[in-house]
Amino acid sequence: MRKIEGKIFSHLNFLTEENKEKVTEVSASQPMLIDTFDDLVRKIAHLSFENRDHLLFYRGQDVEHLNRDGNSSLYPSIYRTKDGENLSGEILTQRFKVLEQASKLLVKKFSELDLSSSANELKKRKYIQWSILQHYEVCDTPLLDLTQSIRVACSFALSKGSESGIVYVLGLPYTTNRISINSEYDLVNVRLINICPPQALRPYFQEGYLVGTDDVTIDYDDRTEFDFKRRLIAKFRIPNSPAFWDGQTSLENYLKPANDDIESICKQIIVELQEENNIESMFPGVWKNEYYFKNGRIGSELFQIKNGNEYFIQQRGQYNHVFNLDSVVIDKISSALKFRKKGVGADKRKAFNNLKIINENRYEGIETNGTRIIYTKWE
Repeated sequence: MRKIEGKIFSHLNFLTEENKEKVTEVSASQPMLIDTFDDLVRKIAHLSFENRDHLLFYRGQDVEHLNRDGNSSLYPSIYRTKDGENLSGEILTQRFKVLEQASKLLVKKFSELDLSSSANELKKRKYIQWSILQHYEVCDTPLLDLTQSIRVACSFALSKGSESGIVYVLGLPYTTNRISINSEYDLVNVRLINICPPQALRPYFQEGYLVGTDDVTIDYDDRTEFDFKRRLIAKFRIPNSPAFWDGQTSLENYLKPANDDIESICKQIIVELQEENNIESMFPGVWKNEYYFKNGRIGSELFQIKNGNEYFIQQRGQYNHVFNLDSVVIDKISSALKFRKKGVGADKRKAFNNLKIINENRYEGIETNGTRIIYTKWE
């Protein structure tokens, strides 16, 4: 996406010269401390007036996520790094595959229920599929949750009970449709209440929007092109105390309303995704792993998968836990099985397995380093 160009009026403009930070962009600054909701609304009113070329949106978080340079980072979930790891092509490919599985399940669920009018459009528009999956926290997607309600953003920022929260203010192009695609700025903005059926209560209570880049891709030159810090206008830190609301009302109890039919569907999809990608079910009992290194060395081991995703190797007559398996994708239609082995404890080894399902007792393929792998049912 294109970075905001030209001069903007940010929270730094409210500071005196004595307190103002010597930074060139909002993401590198400290959030401005705000005491009351009333004061926050007044500050944002000023921001809106001074930044007329941008439509303001808000996002509330209990903590501020920073990149390696100590600057704000606002990535859609599918592009986020986790556990301090770099985002590899293999991990990203796996995430998009899970997103594809979840999208298919969502379309199927809508078709099965009395949502036929919504199902027809849902089937055609990936941004609608992704918006619902992201908003109901089913899986990682290329979209970021925002709202046009300051009160909703504040309620989210304080909903986890932390001492304080962060409210981000982002400036986006003005919307023209319920799904606004702005090719000039490489941005997509989805207004949830215009694409969700009335059975989906959460978007209406949250005044939700989903935003992302127009050209969604796995191959990119610079991951920061997906970081919404590029559209950041201001950020505020608010206290988690009754004094902050000062007679106003938190919407925390309404953020996730009960009896939401679409939430029920999405919870079913989460369960079905877990079952569909259940790696332990693919390796019942004891299996043999034969590996053929590129230098000609050959090795083998007996192993078991236990507790969902734990890889135990037989060593000296007993099974020891040496790997955890993650980034699992099981595609039985295409006869594909993919996962990553990750060493436990001090073991930092990682290896992606890309396998062909030969039959229920044999899988063949390669690991990231080119090692040939054959898994065979042993007993």
